[in-house]
Amino acid sequence: MQSKHHKSGALLAMTLTLALAACGGGGGGGDSTPTPVPTPTPTPAPSAGFSQKATWAVTLPATNVSVCYDFDTQTEVADCSGNAWDLKFKSGGRTASLSTNSGVSGSGQGGAFGGPFEHTWADLLAWQNGTTDPTSGPIPANLYFKDSASGVFTGSNSIQAAAFEYGVGGENDHKLYPNYRVFLITTDNTKASNTGDATSPVFALQVTGYYGGPSGTASGWPSFRWVDRFTGTQKTAIVDASTDWVYYDLVAGAVSSEAGTWHIAFNRYNVKLNGGASGSGKVGGFVGGTPAGFYDGSGKPVAAKFTDATNFASTLADLASPTAFPATAAQWVKDGTTSPLSPNYQGTYPAALDYGWFSYYPTTAAASAAGLPAVAHLLKANDTRGTLLRSGEGNSYARFRLVEIKYADPNNASSAQTWTFEFDIQPKP
Repeated sequence: MQSKHHKSGALLAMTLTLALAACGGGGGGGDSTPTPVPTPTPTPAPSAGFSQKATWAVTLPATNVSVCYDFDTQTEVADCSGNAWDLKFKSGGRTASLSTNSGVSGSGQGGAFGGPFEHTWADLLAWQNGTTDPTSGPIPANLYFKDSASGVFTGSNSIQAAAFEYGVGGENDHKLYPNYRVFLITTDNTKASNTGDATSPVFALQVTGYYGGPSGTASGWPSFRWVDRFTGTQKTAIVDASTDWVYYDLVAGAVSSEAGTWHIAFNRYNVKLNGGASGSGKVGGFVGGTPAGFYDGSGKPVAAKFTDATNFASTLADLASPTAFPATAAQWVKDGTTSPLSPNYQGTYPAALDYGWFSYYPTTAAASAAGLPAVAHLLKANDTRGTLLRSGEGNSYARFRLVEIKYADPNNASSAQTWTFEFDIQPKP
């Protein structure tokens, strides 16, 4: 059963997301032709319910190493690529984070219906399948939320995009519009320089559109332009990011790959940089300014400005002359990852910190109070929590919980950990 807070937030997200899904994820620039909006179709409940059970016992790997699980085949997967995995387990050293095969975390069609703070395992046991809430009926597919990047390109608007606004024309407008915001992108976030040099350039970049393809009107084709602030060289590009992440090398001015050299990546209106949680590089970002006129004094989009056909030409000067710069290297923003499965912890040090799936006991006193050995930095599973997970292939579901965190030596918080998850699986129809 959902909390009132989760349900109201979910309904709002459903309204916005269904509108976006109906028009192919949003529209393009102000001169684009809107796509007709079909009536959303509820997700049909597959015939099978939670008819299978599985247990996954996984050893906490080295820091930053991930291991994945495919609940369809009930096997651990070492290669966390493609659609054939459903739950990612990534080591943070002493702890671990969980994510779904969706959004920034994977190329699949996975997602989670809330996280461990929204559901108790006892409540979930009343569910017959993963597509029907026993208290409110069928669950639209879009309420299985995808993982998302958290960084300089993350916004506070309805689509959480800092480079676009959605539906500025009102209720019947289902397009995306660029705001021509200037983003500074460094290739070395350990340096404070905002101009860069020959070996570690800094770019000023604007996203300029969202429609493209052979017809010129297909959504998910972001266009962008950028300037090398050391050489003054300006380039433009458009990429087909309508179906998956596209990785781009700003130095070469060419599409690359996740395993190759890249600085920025696009997946429809989502953007990430090669640094922090999104990649092994040193790329960081900073908002260099927003051209005048796009927002009023309260921060509300000004529709007439967003739909002005001269924006591409009139905002070029903003690209050449950003108004804000990072004062120190620490101000370069490196990407993080947001997943319903890895919520922020609750609690205050030195008391226990509740991460949803488990609690962390930072002191011997906190551990003792919880009935654990008097050892600092121990973890304990919260087996009363759970949630619903959609598979990477998008056609099967599971409810799951963490039932145990076992140490090789219970009196040594640095000894090997084994985490055990329990799944009730609704197989493919």
